Amino acid sequence: MHGRLKIRTSEDQKLRKQKEQQKKLAAYHMGTEKILSSRKQDTYDPESISICTQILVVNPDIYTLWNYRKEVILIKKEESKKDEVEGEDTLVKYLENEIGLTEQCLLTNPKSYGVWHHRYWVLNNHPKPNWENEFNLCTKYLTMDDRNFHCWDYRRLLVNKIGITLTDELQFSTDRLNINFSNYSSWHYRSTLMNLDADSARYELNLVQNAVFTDPADSSAWFYLRWVLSNPALPKETREELLSALEQLENLEPDCKWIIMAKCWLTGSLVLNDKDYVDCRVQFYRRLVELDPMRKGQYLDYLKSAEEKTKKIGDQ
Repeated sequence: MHGRLKIRTSEDQKLRKQKEQQKKLAAYHMGTEKILSSRKQDTYDPESISICTQILVVNPDIYTLWNYRKEVILIKKEESKKDEVEGEDTLVKYLENEIGLTEQCLLTNPKSYGVWHHRYWVLNNHPKPNWENEFNLCTKYLTMDDRNFHCWDYRRLLVNKIGITLTDELQFSTDRLNINFSNYSSWHYRSTLMNLDADSARYELNLVQNAVFTDPADSSAWFYLRWVLSNPALPKETREELLSALEQLENLEPDCKWIIMAKCWLTGSLVLNDKDYVDCRVQFYRRLVELDPMRKGQYLDYLKSAEEKTKKIGDQ
């Protein structure tokens, strides 16, 4: 048996993993206690700041540690005012290192609320923030992962800082959607950029209609379609044309619940007192009960309202 590699049993591996986790947890608790002690005593010593860095790189979702670092930065900011010669340069160097830390943390978790918030806060306290570089970095991140809604929210903040035109941003969003229609974050981003008028509402309707016809099962574009339909700028004739197109799509995809739901949105926003449309909605909700039993209660509620509406119109 000598000279042979010992193969650990699954139980051995489990125990070894537990010991490693306990060791890491103990180190984490010790480090956190030291940081909080330093904070309580207002010492903010370099060792505590270093421990804070190490913990955040592993787990960047601890808001208390980011707040600790903000307090340190505010102290550094006040200290820089006392040195008229090198104070600002020293502060800039410190803040650039802080921005570098957030980049490391984003590699660990690119969807961390704390990291994105801290990064923006640091730049807002930076004497010479490079918003243009930040915007380009944001574009790069979204090129790699266009579903990161944290990055989309961050981009919206940056647009206000560097004055990007609405046309450019809409084009960027359109480019991302042309690559991948199944991108709720990009659809939502478009809705934050504009207030629809008659012309833009028609354009957005055409864009989203292409998406839902390309992949009727994907929910992202359907939610955006509902937002577009909620705008009163869309005339009745346009809504009726879409309803007719959805009828054709339903012939191809008879079991797609999103098509039926869109027909409910449309018939509900056309002529509310038109008995034909109310009767249609009754049929639509009955069909949704069959197609989407998990939301049966919701549809039955809507069905009850539609039936009451039908009765009320019939009694007139």
